[in-house]
Amino acid sequence: MSICCKVLVLFSMISTIPSTGTIVTAADPQRLLPAVLAGEATSTRSFSITSFEDLTAYAKLKAARPYQPEHQVAPALQELSYDEFLKIQFKHDHAIWAKNSPFWVEMFHPGFVQKSQILLNLVQGNQEFQVPFSSSNFQYNGELTSSEVPDSTRYAGIRIAGRYPGNDDPQEILTFLGSSYFRCRSAAGIYGSSNRGLAVNIGSNKPEEFPIFREFWVVKPKAESNRQVVYAYMDSPTLTGAYEFTLEPGKETTTIDVRSILYFRGQPERLGIAPITSMWMWGNGLIGPPVDLRPAVHDADGLLVETDEGWTWRPLCRQHYPSVSRISNKEVKGFGLLQRNTEFEAYQDSFAQYHRRPSIWIEPQNKWPAGHLELFELTAAHEGIDNIGAYWVPDNSKPLPQGLPISYRISYFQGDLKSKCREYLGVADSFQVRRQSDSKVHMTINFSGSSLADLAQETPVDINLMTIRAEVVHRNLIRRPHGKWSLQLVLEPTSDAPFEIQAGLSDASRKVTETWSYLCPVTPPSYEFPQVYTRIE
Repeated sequence: MSICCKVLVLFSMISTIPSTGTIVTAADPQRLLPAVLAGEATSTRSFSITSFEDLTAYAKLKAARPYQPEHQVAPALQELSYDEFLKIQFKHDHAIWAKNSPFWVEMFHPGFVQKSQILLNLVQGNQEFQVPFSSSNFQYNGELTSSEVPDSTRYAGIRIAGRYPGNDDPQEILTFLGSSYFRCRSAAGIYGSSNRGLAVNIGSNKPEEFPIFREFWVVKPKAESNRQVVYAYMDSPTLTGAYEFTLEPGKETTTIDVRSILYFRGQPERLGIAPITSMWMWGNGLIGPPVDLRPAVHDADGLLVETDEGWTWRPLCRQHYPSVSRISNKEVKGFGLLQRNTEFEAYQDSFAQYHRRPSIWIEPQNKWPAGHLELFELTAAHEGIDNIGAYWVPDNSKPLPQGLPISYRISYFQGDLKSKCREYLGVADSFQVRRQSDSKVHMTINFSGSSLADLAQETPVDINLMTIRAEVVHRNLIRRPHGKWSLQLVLEPTSDAPFEIQAGLSDASRKVTETWSYLCPVTPPSYEFPQVYTRIE
């Protein structure tokens, strides 16, 4: 059950830097793209790629050939410290299309732990143009100078910038950086939880394989368009993939429609489809260390799942050891890692701004392979490391077909998922866990919602309760004002392993709340955080 932490560490480090996402753009990038502006195609391939169909053919062709290791970053760049790496800044006035397009492109410099490098192309006027790396696009503010950057260097990733509807302020909207990671947000939020194109052998006993996006094609949008299309070629020892991302920024909700086709060089032991990664240190169910007074530290507080059987809310937790939980083997209508609590007082961190971290929701757009949804919860040394993963795992009872199509929509928004089928249903909005010296665990689960507020006083309410590795010693359901109900439980664990519990409320004819599901440690995991992360002065 291993996850490569190098990529996760960098992505989380960047995600904890507060930013409004504002980008200043100015000059026409004549110096940046002379070949593009002159209309000169620079591709060295035998055929150009200007559509998803072209990319699909390319991915299929590459899958029939042996895997080639990725282009290595020069040692001088790999040896950069974190602080030295941060001193390399892209020159915003060199952004591609910044002057005459609703969206424009900026590039990331390789170095530090960011060792993956990409090829970048533009699709403009039904032609493909390469964008070669140029150190002149960056400001080197440290000891490293542009003359020391080798000619063989390539970009590490790209960011898509533009303007959100109703806002004239230029903003960073979407980034691709590291392996197959990408992050996005709505206008109301900042970066937090992230997505990956694919996960291979995640949560298994063998080392995880990280597919990488080796090459990108950014399609120049029309002047009046509110959508940006990006193609990406995925490569790994086990597979290749063609990906199409259609971005549509929004004030409240930003969406990305993902279309992909996978071709296999060999059958993976486990495949993680539409993976989301996040961070959870403490919050509901687990208090923080005494040296840190913040009530909660996390990018997401739970996993929400919709199936034909209804809605399940699984609050996150940090266990003593890596934990993989099978959440549902039903066909999912949607799933996501949400930051439901958007109140500043819940986190009290004006630097990290956890109250502004996005919720991410995945909706399949085609028939996915039969399988199950998994939640991966890792131990973690500090809040700079992503330790949570959620993804769909196809059954490994039969080989995956060549040319496997996977399509889904990703939505980024603030707070809880707002949909018509959830407006009335009660939710488990908070819970508390207290452990007693006699080994008993006391829990209070708080439900609220219109369905509960509308219940007549005489309506009987049933408690739907299930436990594994624990016995329920006492239960009590209390009706409170304004449609709030509290379920009080006393449980006695039957082993040293974490116990599972599910709870929900219903009346005589239907469920009136979502199902609350939790994996509870018998004893809280210890903290051994570095000084900088526990706010010790």
